[in-house]
Amino acid sequence: MTDISSLRSEIDKVDEQILSLLSLRFKLVKEVGKLKRKDGKPLTDKSREEEVVEKWVARSRSLGIPESFIRSILPLFFSYSKMLELNPDEKRRVVIIGYGGMSRSLTSLLSLVGHEVVITGRNLSKASSLASEFRAVTMKMNEAIKWGEIIIITIPPDPIESGFIDETFPMMKEKTVMDITSSKARVFTYLERKSIEHSFRFVSTHPLFGPFLFPVGEKIAIMRSRTSGDIDDLVSFWSKAGLSPVLTDPETHEKAMSIVQVLVHFYMMGMDESIREASSIMGINPNLFETTNFREISKSLERVRSLSSVILEIQSNNPYAEEIREISINALKKVHEELLSDKKMNR
Repeated sequence: MTDISSLRSEIDKVDEQILSLLSLRFKLVKEVGKLKRKDGKPLTDKSREEEVVEKWVARSRSLGIPESFIRSILPLFFSYSKMLELNPDEKRRVVIIGYGGMSRSLTSLLSLVGHEVVITGRNLSKASSLASEFRAVTMKMNEAIKWGEIIIITIPPDPIESGFIDETFPMMKEKTVMDITSSKARVFTYLERKSIEHSFRFVSTHPLFGPFLFPVGEKIAIMRSRTSGDIDDLVSFWSKAGLSPVLTDPETHEKAMSIVQVLVHFYMMGMDESIREASSIMGINPNLFETTNFREISKSLERVRSLSSVILEIQSNNPYAEEIREISINALKKVHEELLSDKKMNR
């Protein structure tokens, strides 16, 4: 009879083969990346990804491997493969002001593709802690801005408008400055005015993803200001860093965010509160009876709770927030009335 030790030894041998094949696959991916850059092809190829999924799923069925397992690991393959394909032709000196979640996300991406990244802010200890996670360094704010070519402001709107970085604006002359705020109603006008006063180039951006590492394949909104000039270089900068630029203007952006952020967050905040109240009134722990949908929704609600300060900031600053919340409430009332009507008809 074969013992556990012998079986584990065989498993170790198989693991070695898997790792060797993964290494070979990733080497081939790098070569694909070189050809994509040479031919000017986009990083993400959805049709190819769908083709790979179909092949893997079909093969897994014949081998008795659960389809759910294959579908759970392939996104990791695609994400890492895209990272391996990144390699911008020109390395830039990038300064990131701030050390929060989105700073970490952008640092992970920009340092990965080879840009020189400096993290700065008033708390150099926090900046240093973030920089140490990646191939980045820390400098005092004035020194960093003098050194950098591209300045990315990742702090919230209130510190920006309260003058947190005002003393650095004169040093930004002839440099490219970008913010990443979710709402442009206040910050865009403020930074545009400062860019005119201090002769720096201002281009507003909004990463359309949350604070997670290596956001390859995600979107970033880009908005011109009166001092932007041609922004093809920045479209290329973000594209070669693995993001998909969406060119827009501040008003269109705010309207879009009122739907994809304000409305969605409003519903989720209401759902979270409803689940808590209903659970208390019914005397039930719904997690004991969770369905697949409930489990997935619960994960999203947990993420919303963890980002409550950011979400409240968006709800407060978006100029269409009140209107969109009213639309949301009326829509729920309409659905409720339709359900009551259907119930009466089915009696």
